[in-house]
Amino acid sequence: MSTTRSAPQFERLTRLDAHMKTDDLLPVARLLAYLTDRVTLRFTEDGLRVETLSDTNVIAFDATIPVAYDTDTEPVTFAVDTDQFLDAVSFIHDPGSVKVQIRRDDPEIAVSAGSYLDYVDALEPDDPETIAPHPDVEYATTATVEAHELKRAVATVFGSGDGAVYVTLTGDTFWATVPGVEAVGTASLSDTEGPHTFTRLSDGLFGSILQRIHPDETLRVSTREEFPFHIEADHYALTIVPRQFPADEYDPLDEGVAVDA
Repeated sequence: MSTTRSAPQFERLTRLDAHMKTDDLLPVARLLAYLTDRVTLRFTEDGLRVETLSDTNVIAFDATIPVAYDTDTEPVTFAVDTDQFLDAVSFIHDPGSVKVQIRRDDPEIAVSAGSYLDYVDALEPDDPETIAPHPDVEYATTATVEAHELKRAVATVFGSGDGAVYVTLTGDTFWATVPGVEAVGTASLSDTEGPHTFTRLSDGLFGSILQRIHPDETLRVSTREEFPFHIEADHYALTIVPRQFPADEYDPLDEGVAVDA
């Protein structure tokens, strides 16, 4: 494994021992590895904080993973190669807690769980000014949905049109539709707030994101016409920018799809 220069924040650090639940860490690591080649991680009093934009600048990601510390330390910030980070943690299932250990005199981060031990290079962090949280949007409609139902709904219409999938939130149903295609994907919604609204996304992008979300997650989804589609889980949030397709007259709410929902 290559050795890299220790991040400058490590100069103030004697040692950091941080414990995270595997079930909290893995969903975040899997999404990060899909979104960006490298990411800046911040250990703070509130936990492990991650804010980043995807390499294509169409997905914003914001996560805070709860952390139990064995040591007292000032906040520490460093970057990691996301594939290397995922490789270090993806096969940890038992025990259910992952320990991350950082020492001032070592440019590698130790990741351990039971008898398992791996190392991740500590890279220079990005400038905090370049790390953007999700867009500040006032969403019109929000609702709760089970991830396995949402995944199934989008899979029903995946690849069936010109790459656009319309996602609609109604009183009790999430609809995934494509202009000119009879197939319709649905999922049950609960705790819906707001009017019927829809937005249109890239089905390849949306489908790829959903593949990396665990089916047992309970998600809070939000939308507003022609605005980003927002997904919140227990410890992370994703915001997907709408895809700009050629102007058309298609409105899923006018097509009879969700009129009676």
